[in-house]
Order: sequence, then structure tokens, then C-alpha cells
Amino acid sequence: MSVNSIEAAAMAACATVRITYKAFPLDGLFHVVDAIDGKPRNGAGRVKFFADGQGGIASNWKTAHTQAFFVNGTATAKLDPAELERIKREQQKREAEKLKGYDRAALKAVQIWNKSAPAPVDHPYLVAKQIKPHSARLASWERTIIDDDGKRQKLIIDNCLIIPLFNAAGQIRSLQAIFAGKHPLLGRNKDFLPGGQLAGLFWWLGPKSETVLICEGFATAATLNEETNHRVYMALTANNMMAVAKTVRDKLPDADIILAADNDTETAGNPGLSKATAAAQAIDASVIVPPIPNADFNDYAISLKAVANG
Repeated sequence: MSVNSIEAAAMAACATVRITYKAFPLDGLFHVVDAIDGKPRNGAGRVKFFADGQGGIASNWKTAHTQAFFVNGTATAKLDPAELERIKREQQKREAEKLKGYDRAALKAVQIWNKSAPAPVDHPYLVAKQIKPHSARLASWERTIIDDDGKRQKLIIDNCLIIPLFNAAGQIRSLQAIFAGKHPLLGRNKDFLPGGQLAGLFWWLGPKSETVLICEGFATAATLNEETNHRVYMALTANNMMAVAKTVRDKLPDADIILAADNDTETAGNPGLSKATAAAQAIDASVIVPPIPNADFNDYAISLKAVANG
């Protein structure tokens, strides 16, 4: 078979398991590549070409997804038990390393939170969103990035709102920073603690109430709390809504829970609404969504104020 045939099979397998493709020698050894859905230079993928040139293996250690490939187009074959055991050990090793990283990030999160000061009412983000500080804090934010030359560069961003992220046990495990404006190098105005956990973490505003709401971001949570006086939990991302909803239902089995979705009409599949709807169905809750396109409830509240003020 030609090199192009084995290369095409390898490229298809890599795409299936979501890792980058690179050509390697037909040496029967695993070679490191990156997972497509991970950070740059994450090294979470492996590609191996069999020495006979007739096939190989593509593996994503992050997702534990492995795909064999062959020049005859067959993409399913039983892997050698030794290979399966090796993949399993590698996955366990990476999972243990990830958890250790989460613990290190949690220690740093607590240190930053304890040293931070109460956020002022005139912080540019709060003014723009027309919300109160609630219990958000203020601190400088450090971030290391890789520049275009592959060199590490340390950023220090001043005047950042700091949002704590708790686990179900009530422990701070990570942080979110909200900048005064979009950072020119990061291209965004928010950041999560590097190496920190996000899945399942949350924050909340307001005292206990019979009705509670769950939303994504801080500005939305602040608006909902200020307008309803209900406790509001924030999941920070649409993908985290399910985990947070299940935690809230577990902690508050008798509460009337409402998922306040972002209306992501300009994003394929409207993830804000679809993820909130799935979470609501899983915990016997209801869903509300802003009646305007591409908006969250903070956007909607601001639009209503603009109309009222002429």
C-alpha cells in the first residue's frame, strides 16, 4: 500500500479521537501529539504506526478514546492486551497528575482570595454591567502565556474582580478574574486560574430562599439577585450547568429551582439554552430565557433600563 493510504487512514483516526496528526516513522512506537480540545502543547495525544506499514493506533489520553487504523479502511480491531494495559496506566497517571494540579491551584486560589480586597462599586466592569459588587474582591492577576516565538511571558493584570469558585463541600478550589477591559494579548476580559478545576464548581449570591436560580456568569447572577432577591448560583459556563444543577438539587431537594439560560442565538445549537434545558430536565426544574436574541439576563435588564430612560 502507498504511504498516502496509511497517512489518510491515520489522519482520519486522529480526527476521530480529536488529536492533531503528524507523520512519524513506521517504527511501532508511540509518538506524542496534542489533543485538539486542550491547551497548546498539551501532549495528550499518541500516534503509532505499525512497523509493517499497514496500520497503527491513535489515542487521546485526555478522553481515553483510542482508535486503530488500517490501510484497508478497517477502523476497528481488538488491541493487544498489553497495549490496552499501557493505555490504562497512562490514563491513570495523567488523571493523578491532573488532580495534583487541581490541588496546587486550589492552594493558590485561597492565597489570592485571602489577600484580595473588597471590590469597589465603581469598578469599570460593575459600572458597565450596572450591578453591585456583592462579595466579589479586587486583586492583581498573574498569567503566563507563550508568545509567537515560543517564549514564556508573564503578565500582571491590575484592577481585576476576583470571583471564588467553591466545590460542594464549601471549599474554594479555583478563581475567575474579570478584567476592567479586554486584555490585548489574551483577547478577552475574563480568565480562570491556570491549572484550576472548573467542572462542578460554583458560587452563589444572596441568602437562602425557597426559590433559587442557576445561571452562568457573575453579571447575570448579580442582576437576577438584585431584581428578585432570590439566591442565585452561578455555574460560570454552559457546560457546567448540569453538574452545578445536580449539586444544588442534592443540597436543596425541596427548592423551586429555575435555570436562567443565556440566549446564545448566534452560536450553533444555542448552548446557553440547550445546556440549561438539559440540566433542568435532569433535576425537575424550570427554565427561563431572555426574550431578546444573543443576550443574558444582564443584557436584557440593561436594555429595559435603556428603553425606560428614553
